Amino acid sequence: MRSLILAATTSLLCCAAPVLAAPSAPSSAPAASSASSLYAPRLISAEDASRDVALLRRALETVHPGLYRYTPKAQIDAAFARLDAAASQPITELALHAEIARMLATIHCDHSKAEVSDTLAAFRRTHATHLPLRFRLIEGRMIVQSNDGQPGAPPRGSEIVAINGMPVPQLLLKLSALVSYDGITDHAIAAKLGDDSDLAGDDFNEFYPSLFGFPGSWSIEWKPVGALERQTATLDPIAFAAWTALVPPGAKFRGDFYNSNSWRMNGKLARLQIDTFVNYRNPVQASAFLGGFFEAMREAGTEHLILDLRNNGGGSEDVPVALGRYLIGAPFVWTKPLRYKAVRYGDLPRYFETWGDPARLYNAPMDAFEQSGDGWYDRKPMMAGTSVTDKDTQLQQQPIGQMRFGGRLTILSGPRIGSATTMAIAQLKEKAGAEVVGEDSGGSAEGPTAGRIFLLKLPASGLKVRIPEAWNRTAISRFDPGLGVSADQLVVPTLADFEDGRDRAIDVARGALPTVANVAALAGGALAGDWTGTLDYRDFRKDSRATLPTLLRSDGRTLDWTFDDGPGKTVRSSERWSFDASGQVLTIRNTKAGSPPETWRVVEARGAEDGMSVTIVLDGQSSENGRPVLARKILTRQGDRLRLTKMTRVAGEPFLMRQSYELRR
Repeated sequence: MRSLILAATTSLLCCAAPVLAAPSAPSSAPAASSASSLYAPRLISAEDASRDVALLRRALETVHPGLYRYTPKAQIDAAFARLDAAASQPITELALHAEIARMLATIHCDHSKAEVSDTLAAFRRTHATHLPLRFRLIEGRMIVQSNDGQPGAPPRGSEIVAINGMPVPQLLLKLSALVSYDGITDHAIAAKLGDDSDLAGDDFNEFYPSLFGFPGSWSIEWKPVGALERQTATLDPIAFAAWTALVPPGAKFRGDFYNSNSWRMNGKLARLQIDTFVNYRNPVQASAFLGGFFEAMREAGTEHLILDLRNNGGGSEDVPVALGRYLIGAPFVWTKPLRYKAVRYGDLPRYFETWGDPARLYNAPMDAFEQSGDGWYDRKPMMAGTSVTDKDTQLQQQPIGQMRFGGRLTILSGPRIGSATTMAIAQLKEKAGAEVVGEDSGGSAEGPTAGRIFLLKLPASGLKVRIPEAWNRTAISRFDPGLGVSADQLVVPTLADFEDGRDRAIDVARGALPTVANVAALAGGALAGDWTGTLDYRDFRKDSRATLPTLLRSDGRTLDWTFDDGPGKTVRSSERWSFDASGQVLTIRNTKAGSPPETWRVVEARGAEDGMSVTIVLDGQSSENGRPVLARKILTRQGDRLRLTKMTRVAGEPFLMRQSYELRR
């Protein structure tokens, strides 16, 4: 059993063990029966539910070091008031789970999550309840990554339009309200819905039953991207073990550090991919484990290392610290002292589950902490002579001699990244001069609330809530409050990339796909020509989808559109694209009288000079139903295929497709 001090010095910057533990192989799982009509959610009385909610509030207010870190107390109080109202009448355990998750999401802490009861978790292990496919959200659409082979299942690359009669945008927005993420990194929501490597495996499967119950079957309305006609498939739910066997959009479910690495070398370029820093289930000595790779680079004279962390959600700190020792050229400190809101918890420990020695945990010696003027507690670093000095990340770390890599370092980043991985990127960017390529990370560069995770078990409902005990603070001098680490070179994944199996982030990291300076010429070359295809659009007032046959004629600056809106109804419109002198601001003017111009900022522009392979990403603002929204437009051309997609969102939501043109020469 770990002592308090040992656990504190080897902070686990990830979530607690998932409820649905993946088996070693799908064949070892028990046969799963359908959930249809087999599970009647337990009804909890108003009195019992209210007691559970009161205990939850007391525990959060006593322990959680980030309860008001990102969200003002008035908003947290409002979230509690909503939860109190939901618990003031009889409520099912599933509905209470959803309402608790909704309240926790308000905190904006990725280590604060609700877990289902042991009974419900056992039910989900032994019954088929999961969606029989994996998906990812690309360009605001729900795109199939893989399926389980049932007849009629939507194939890879197809778009899901509705599930069990509910339009996908409406469904995703309902689920998004329950997703936990750090600070203001709401761009992570889209990734978490499709791949969370936690709880039920992704936030879609975790929260769907709590909002809508367990479906006896999944009715999936889908179509090929850009197609006029939709198809409907009625599919059986699958067991969790079968779901984990499907090809994922990210890393395999619940991998360990020792088996979640890959690397390759090509001349003076090397690429190391690490999909998790979890090194506590099946631990290895991290420095020694990484030593072979760095020794091989030294012998090969490697000049450029690409460190791919895009699927890495975090883990324990020993792995990233070991990386730091190979990559940072001077002695360094990894973390500032852990901060605690409290180190005594009254009677709450009788409701907590966690790892370590309870006696030492809940009655830690007070001289192990230094109380600050605001009443909080900073843990003192363990000094030389203790048995855990080398594990205390508050103490100075030394570079690893001759095998240290001092060449060019590029890190591939994305929204799946959080926790210890975000802290590592922040360190390597500041102390090793790393360039970050890809998308902005999730998590907190400043450091998340994590440390040891207390699992609060609510007596009446049996639901569990993860509550972090400490604020882990990265020992860096610069960060953007509320954010992870921003990409130095933004590379936005596109549907064209997915369809062609192309990884542009790696190409950019290698220097094979530089930014184009003359964006006006790039866009003009991509747009010029006569095109035919479809317009898909979503009516934000009705949340309905329509697909129209479409023609485009363009000289690269003026776009003349013709739409077939039904028998005898042809609609025409025209718009003109013009870039400013810097080439970084685009203005689109619709020739229709009274239409205001749209202003877009170029955030990515890459492609060939002949315009035959182009990616341009534009950010701007728009208005829907009288409310301002963030907007993104993506233009891709691959040979004779042209796609123009507009997406919108507000804070706390993922980007959703508003309109998309699918065209061919």
